[in-house]
Amino acid sequence: MRDEQGQEAGDPDGDIVSTGIEGLDRVINGGLPRGTLTLIEGEPGAGKTTAAIQFLLAGAERGERVIFFSVAQTETELRRMAAAHGFDISKIRIYTPPLGAETPGRQYSVDTKESDLFQLLEYLYRTLDEVEPDLFAFDSLLELRLLSSDEMSYRREVLALRRYLANRETTSILIDHLNRSSPDNHVEGIAHTAIRLQCNVPPIGIAERRAHVTKMRGRAFIEGFHDFRIRRGGIEVFPRIIPASYEPTAPAERLVTGRETLDRMLGGGMEYGATCLIAGQSGTGKSTLSTVFAAAAAAQGERAALFLFEERPEVFRGRSEGVGLDLARWEREGRVSLQHFDPAEVSPGEFCQQVVDSVETLGTRLVVLDSLTGYLNALPHSQNVVTHLHTLLQFLSRRGVLVIVTVAQHGLLGEDPRTDLDTSYLADATILLRHYAAGSNIRRSLTVVKKRHSSHERRLQEFVIRPGAVEVGDLSDDEAAVSESSQLLGH
Repeated sequence: MRDEQGQEAGDPDGDIVSTGIEGLDRVINGGLPRGTLTLIEGEPGAGKTTAAIQFLLAGAERGERVIFFSVAQTETELRRMAAAHGFDISKIRIYTPPLGAETPGRQYSVDTKESDLFQLLEYLYRTLDEVEPDLFAFDSLLELRLLSSDEMSYRREVLALRRYLANRETTSILIDHLNRSSPDNHVEGIAHTAIRLQCNVPPIGIAERRAHVTKMRGRAFIEGFHDFRIRRGGIEVFPRIIPASYEPTAPAERLVTGRETLDRMLGGGMEYGATCLIAGQSGTGKSTLSTVFAAAAAAQGERAALFLFEERPEVFRGRSEGVGLDLARWEREGRVSLQHFDPAEVSPGEFCQQVVDSVETLGTRLVVLDSLTGYLNALPHSQNVVTHLHTLLQFLSRRGVLVIVTVAQHGLLGEDPRTDLDTSYLADATILLRHYAAGSNIRRSLTVVKKRHSSHERRLQEFVIRPGAVEVGDLSDDEAAVSESSQLLGH
């Protein structure tokens, strides 16, 4: 967020330093205030060292003097890790202190530890005096703690280092291992900013990584957990969406599908900025109906994005073409995109960010989520995912995006349709699709049971999917009676 002069909001001088991680910069309102100390803590493998290197790389690219002082890893190990990410760290000065304790077979004692600590600190301060870095990273406080004779000595040395760096106005990062059984909040207390990186490995799928800014003095930041991922090229943070930061738009403009009966049932069409829930049992045509909306938007010059959790894009594309919905044409013209997600490989935060990017960067006006049921069922852990989704839908509504969400219901012909997930509160409009028996045939029906932004028809209509066409037509009174008797409106 920037003020009218283009400076970072909450920082009167506008003198901030990028972390080198775009998403994290958004979380902390632009970056770290220059001359302050930041603590990055987390479990092994959480990405602490990678984050520090990205911070120094960004500074080196700006022409600043940067130092990586590592007690935890050798220079060879650091360069190997950097190469794995494709980082060019030639502009980063790496220092690894020679400790007497590294001599093979040496016996440890309190005196030895104090000697090693003195040697480490002497080398550290001499290096800082000689180089006078603008940016500095220390890896890690765990080794400093182990070399200290007691907790008081450790805290005294950390406090002295903090004062030294503050006097030199060096923007610094201290890395520490997070000990859940015995948390030490001393360093967090003296740091200007504290960032915690968490890593949890589920029974299936990729590790679940989340970043949490626990404190930041004098500056606003986005609170809560933010999913992130470590891939070649470094850490990518997906900031939590805050819908209230966007001005709401009142649903007004409508998407008209061009199918007269369907548009009439919807009171003239579906409003942009609304969420439409399409619910039905397997085979009732939920994905096909959602494609009708997407193709109509593309035909009217809007951009539609379909996020698939069950079918692969090539299968979805081919099936749609078989019923007269040529998505491939709109894909070639850049008006439709099909993206498949494996929820076990993509965190909720990363998925939400991709939807946001599609809207903010590409100007997408219609989003299809097919299906919410498949998404939730495939997640290793689905706690709080509905909250994630609710937040995403609120954001899309405020941006004037029409969202189509499909939900699968249990039950076969003659059974009460039901769902384990209450999603009705998420939707501004709800369309129910059902199977019903008409003589020796199994047919589909469609009805609009809810629409907040306009009046709508409540009668049942036949939903026909046949080679080359998708149609909505009138049911006869006899057919409507059969449909109702077959529990067409059951939930």
